Amino acid sequence: MAAIRKKPALTAATVLLAALAAPVALGTGQASAASVATWDKVAQCESTGNWSAINPVGPYYGGLQFSQSTWLYFGGARYAPYAHQATKQQQILIAEKVLAVQGPGAWPHCSPGTGLATDHADPYPAGTGYPDPATLAAGTLVKSPNGPTVKVLVSGAGLPVTGSDVAADGYDLNKVVLVDDARFNALPTNPPEGTVVHDQGSGNSRYVVVAGVALPVSGADWTAAGYDKRPDMGVPSSFLASAVAATLPTGLVIHDQAGGTARYVVVRGAALPISGGEWTADGYNTRADMGVPGAFLASAVATTVPTGTVLAGQSLGDPSRYVMINGSALPISADEWTANGYSTQPLLGAPETWLAGAAAKPLANGTVVKNVNNADPSVYVMAGGQAVPLTPADYTAFGYDQRPLMGVPGAWMAGAAARTAPADGTLLVSPDSTTVWQVVAGGGKKALTEADFGPGKLSFSDVVRVPTALTAKLPTVTS
Repeated sequence: MAAIRKKPALTAATVLLAALAAPVALGTGQASAASVATWDKVAQCESTGNWSAINPVGPYYGGLQFSQSTWLYFGGARYAPYAHQATKQQQILIAEKVLAVQGPGAWPHCSPGTGLATDHADPYPAGTGYPDPATLAAGTLVKSPNGPTVKVLVSGAGLPVTGSDVAADGYDLNKVVLVDDARFNALPTNPPEGTVVHDQGSGNSRYVVVAGVALPVSGADWTAAGYDKRPDMGVPSSFLASAVAATLPTGLVIHDQAGGTARYVVVRGAALPISGGEWTADGYNTRADMGVPGAFLASAVATTVPTGTVLAGQSLGDPSRYVMINGSALPISADEWTANGYSTQPLLGAPETWLAGAAAKPLANGTVVKNVNNADPSVYVMAGGQAVPLTPADYTAFGYDQRPLMGVPGAWMAGAAARTAPADGTLLVSPDSTTVWQVVAGGGKKALTEADFGPGKLSFSDVVRVPTALTAKLPTVTS
């Protein structure tokens, strides 16, 4: 599998976080090209020739099984966020770059016997009779003589022009230039990193391209981050809409383009802070470090890693595994790792400092949970770290059937259900009374009045509806 790893001595089988691992140093005397036939042999070994393959253990993507960090490091994002989303030719073009740096050892299990070390042919040599699009000016409309697709050249990329773009964006199809087929198909489908773009048709909004995603540039960012000093390129409306809707790929390291030393790693749309020690120890310092608009970064930092994401510390030093549930990282026991199917999901690396904080964060009050293994039908509601059991009648009467029911690791849930009382400060109400109770030190409860709620005080939105059995067993405190 094509993976650039922080610890090259480890094999693909042992490096579960290769999707976020760091690149190795440049090799010497290595192969730098191979024919399509040879790459087909490698792909047959790596993915049985499936150029859209995903291997969740790693994870690895595409016909040649790229790790995500490899794909990003060698510029794959100009074609697609992940390798399996790119065409076969685009995957081979990135593989050529990996081969030139790492040699056939980048595919240690599949390069022997495929000719990867001895085949030095250009996989996509230029034909004759048609120009190379690289020689044409930006804004030129081009197409291959062998297909109907028209593209517009923008900063070395070829962006498809759809039927809806022609009139709206003012493209003149009478000025289309026929270009070499191989070079046409090899055009990157995204402009280079940092390209400032706008809708060719209309509008004042500006965006910056990062890893194939168009990030909005606010008015403050426009000058503070120096975007106003860059060329401003018009792009097809359909391309821009798709790029705006895309999300940054997991594993990308980003920072505020306007300045500052803080660095973050993207994990499924969320920007997680990287501490100073982790910056080097976890190999983040060896990755491409992308500047993004400050307003976008603030939003990404505030974003929660999606529920169901399986995580481990990026350093690989701790075998603990976690699943994200409603903003909290819940531990997965060794038995549950395979039995509950977590082992079949992509295992993503996260900075240890951030992960420790997420693991220490109690699951939000009011979260409705059950054992993920489906063997136990019991349903619970979270209240101050305690999993409070609900009867079927409670589940409906309290309105919890209108909330997402989240599967959680059974061992974790057993521990939460074993707690004798919710954490101090938890607000509770039960169907036997309209009284709102606050849990106080020692596991007692104190009655609250309407005067305790309002601006700058407690909020009714934090009150958890629980069965009477829970509030009844908590002793009342009057002082």
